[in-house]
Amino acid sequence: MAPRSGIGAIVLGLGLALVSACTPNPERLDSPARNFYYAIEDDDKQLEYLKLKESERQAHLEKLGLWAKWLELSSEEREAAETGEIKVGFKEFAAYMAWGLPADVRVAEARGREVRYETFIRCTSGPKIGRYVSSNVDCDGTSSEVQIAVEKGIVTEIKYLD
Repeated sequence: MAPRSGIGAIVLGLGLALVSACTPNPERLDSPARNFYYAIEDDDKQLEYLKLKESERQAHLEKLGLWAKWLELSSEEREAAETGEIKVGFKEFAAYMAWGLPADVRVAEARGREVRYETFIRCTSGPKIGRYVSSNVDCDGTSSEVQIAVEKGIVTEIKYLD
């Protein structure tokens, strides 16, 4: 009986590996395709994006309006989206492509100006080290925060809140 249970365990393990290999996972995407995934606001649209073939993704992004935002970024902003090094003066979308959507947004209005304060959380230890998440609890370790001020779609200030 022992050999059968060993074979059964192997078959079960292979089956689970096959299922997990077919499960859409944004970390399997190359950049910038992975960055676009994290910039999609709707969970259903994210899942739909993951299931698309590479050749179909641009049309999906065009439908969501994200492709046009990508084309509006300068080459310096696109490079920053890859490296995560956002600077004052960059478009807000560059931050989304670098870090995903903000974990928190606060809007302040004063003297006819509207400023959006957007906070991004980055895991600094644990299994998700280096990833940006929507809550520091998602890190299973320590985290740090970056807050940007945005006026009229442009990053006007960056604060590292550690």
